[in-house]
Amino acid sequence: MARVLVLHARLAPVIGNSVPGTAFPLLERLPYARRLELERRDAAGRNASLAGIALVLQGSQRLRGTIIGADALRFPAGGKPYCEGGPFFSVSHGTTRVAVAISDDVDLGFDLEEIARPLPSERDPLDRLRRWTATEAVLKAAGLGLRDARAVELEDGLAAGSVQGRRFLLGPVPIGPDVVAHVATPRKIASLDVATTDASDPGR
Repeated sequence: MARVLVLHARLAPVIGNSVPGTAFPLLERLPYARRLELERRDAAGRNASLAGIALVLQGSQRLRGTIIGADALRFPAGGKPYCEGGPFFSVSHGTTRVAVAISDDVDLGFDLEEIARPLPSERDPLDRLRRWTATEAVLKAAGLGLRDARAVELEDGLAAGSVQGRRFLLGPVPIGPDVVAHVATPRKIASLDVATTDASDPGR
């Protein structure tokens, strides 16, 4: 029985080119190459990535009762991030919110988009966001990048999507009225739990 947990949080505001001081201990525990890559990012991008990693650690703690080490996370160049020994996870963030979908049972892809207010004056902007988050979730589940977005075929009702001969089941994730999100998995999810938290580092 596949269980998926989704944790989401508000991103802490970034002032100038700095990130909240609580993020630095987590940055120091990451694999060296990832740490260097994050240090080269702008403050907002670095803050969002560290917040996502903190949610991965929180999610693992909730699933397993123990915290995985940040040094067990792997970020292959051009590949899908993973954790040695599990769990599976997929992170997404917007400008003000970050979330992770995490599971011990099934690999997955997850994407969220924040709804701009006021909505653009197009025919159905929400439908466009739903299709986009479904597409990105399928790409992430397959370990592919945005360059393959045109290859994703979505089924009617966004119940599933396929890419490169692989089919993934899709489901909406209820995060809030200002967010559209989808999770993609290769098999049916028996349980989807969604919870609000903060993006604090549980290993501190």
